[in-house]
Amino acid sequence: MVSNTFGRSLRKDFLLDPNYTPLNHGSYGCYPRVVQKVLREHQEKVELFPDRRLRYDMYPELRKSRELLATLLHCNADDIVFSQNASTAANVIFRSFPFEEGDKILYFGTAYANVRSTLEFIRDHQKVELVKIDLKYPLNDACIIDLVNETLANEKSKSGKPFRMAVFDVISSLPGVLFPYEAINRICQENGILTVLDGAHSVGHIPIDLEKINPDFFFTNCHKWLFVPRGFAILYVPKRNQGSLHPNTINVAYKTHSSLDDNSSFEQEFCSPGTIDHSQYFCVEPALKYRESLGGEEAIMQYIHDLAIRGGALVADILGTQVMENDDQTLTVAMANVELPIKEDINLSDTEISSTIVKKLIYEHNTMATPYKNNGKWWIRLCAQVYLELDDFKKGGEAILQICQELNNL
Repeated sequence: MVSNTFGRSLRKDFLLDPNYTPLNHGSYGCYPRVVQKVLREHQEKVELFPDRRLRYDMYPELRKSRELLATLLHCNADDIVFSQNASTAANVIFRSFPFEEGDKILYFGTAYANVRSTLEFIRDHQKVELVKIDLKYPLNDACIIDLVNETLANEKSKSGKPFRMAVFDVISSLPGVLFPYEAINRICQENGILTVLDGAHSVGHIPIDLEKINPDFFFTNCHKWLFVPRGFAILYVPKRNQGSLHPNTINVAYKTHSSLDDNSSFEQEFCSPGTIDHSQYFCVEPALKYRESLGGEEAIMQYIHDLAIRGGALVADILGTQVMENDDQTLTVAMANVELPIKEDINLSDTEISSTIVKKLIYEHNTMATPYKNNGKWWIRLCAQVYLELDDFKKGGEAILQICQELNNL
């Protein structure tokens, strides 16, 4: 039974095509009409008097948005700044942090592609050493913790510099599963390793308490799950590390710092990236008010989690396969990962298979879910959201089955 608050009745609140079955919210997100109205108002407001707006009037409003998000994330507003997206925030951290040649960085094979490429960039240009842990899901959290402890012990026995930094997801993208980020954060910090938490899928998806987690760096997209316009990300840096970073676009407030905890120019350096459209940054309040009108964060998160569990099981039943889940049932939050019934001997490359599935879903079935390969098998990630219900997963599952049958007949 669909809740009176949630389900397809909410589609009218969004600008989504009525013929589209949106099962891929995690990639780009979307925002309701009431938020679009505020977005347009701010875009028009700046044109009335650009000098006044961009020089003075927008900054108190930007501060208000930061304070609202700081309350949601349980942190100090002075410790968060805005970024265009999670990839930009990752670049800020990795490309401006004062690494030394030979520093080691721990990361995982499930790292988002742009994050992985940025790590490879600093490996090539700053001569750091990357140490990767491959994860073959489904895995229990305890197995991941054991892999981390084993890797740290193995690297300690080698010559060279120790780990300087560890990079890991809160919720990984592909597969779309919850990572034991709190435990790994604690283990790394106990070993003197700075932690970078890629929370691109976190805010609006799961509760986040940065005061409790206490990461060294954290970033999250607001446009994915929080219903604000894209692109909008938060970069969190506690004061103990603010002296280590500078924005990708250096401005007049730039200062060099001799210590990581010199935060004297952090806010000024990051307060504005220059002449861009800032309008999305003023949409936090209407987005949070809309979410509150649906029952608030807990109600939303409960609905999308329950729908992902039920929807994933339904699609797996349609496909005759299985949901990716571990023994402790900790992987699935609001993204269900379902195995695809694709034969191993199809005469197409993995890239061609993935592209074929995506294009057929979009152009032939008016839907979308993200296919990927993990541990030698094909899977598809389906995202739950407040405007969806079980019938949407059924429609998506039937489309996926037809495409898999077409591929198997090639």
